[in-house]
Amino acid sequence: MKKIKQFKSQEEITDLLHGAGYISSEDISTAVYIASLLSKPLLVEGQPGVGKTELAKAIAKSLDLELIRLQCYEGIDDTKAIYEWEYSKQLLYAQLLKDKIDDILKGTTGLSPAMDKLKKFNSTFFSEEFLIKRPLLRAISSPAPVVLLIDEVDKSEPSFEALLLEVLSDYQITIPEIGTIKAKSIPFVLLTSNNARELSDELRRRCIYLYMNMPDSARQMEIIKAKLHGIVPEDFLGTINGMLSLINAQDLKRPPSLSEIIDWSVSMASAGLGKSEVSLSSLGSLLKDSADQKKAFNALWKSKNQ
Repeated sequence: MKKIKQFKSQEEITDLLHGAGYISSEDISTAVYIASLLSKPLLVEGQPGVGKTELAKAIAKSLDLELIRLQCYEGIDDTKAIYEWEYSKQLLYAQLLKDKIDDILKGTTGLSPAMDKLKKFNSTFFSEEFLIKRPLLRAISSPAPVVLLIDEVDKSEPSFEALLLEVLSDYQITIPEIGTIKAKSIPFVLLTSNNARELSDELRRRCIYLYMNMPDSARQMEIIKAKLHGIVPEDFLGTINGMLSLINAQDLKRPPSLSEIIDWSVSMASAGLGKSEVSLSSLGSLLKDSADQKKAFNALWKSKNQ
């Protein structure tokens, strides 16, 4: 089976991710390196908005691989994650077979010979020709390696994890009507979790584990610089950094995530707003709680008038 490129070191991964616009850390690059070395899935847990999904996108971009994404939700099952049969096409085939039944059985005498002839067509109903491939089967069937993102697996029900175990351990999928389909190439699998519920030990043990913390202020600024490179002048980034430091120093109920910080930085830069022009409404992309917005606004206003 084909595998993705074998990385030489964690440093190479850091450089590749940086080239894809993702500012990695030592922990992240090490986890990606081990997962690729052992051909094991990477389970990334952490608070929403810290860059888990973006990591999968950056890996795919840096290696020029297709990204196949399975977005998990409550009630997801094998028909949405693995495969389902194209029933309308099967019905059409059945109708065509019915119209040709006389020609098929022409010259046949007796029930057993007739059944033998019809059995040849029966297996066609449940073949790959009538199979709709969902993300997991698409990743397994791909002739070239892909990046498979199983996003927010904690939002699915515990029973769904059982469907993932065969894929994550043996890189194969068993379809009762067809048999076992083994991977043509080993995908790089990344699962994300926001800790909405506890994942099973069986799932965890099949993965390399990474807990992704909120980046510190220095790395936050690196990320913001990478995202806003060529969009805003360097001196404005200092203004953004000063405001963020002041805002994060407040006792916030819902501290901003990395994705919210980036959104806010882009909106502030696009509007050309500095500390003196910040209003409550301009904080809407950063803080999603009215009390937090008031705390941040008051802190910025107080700082401006000192």
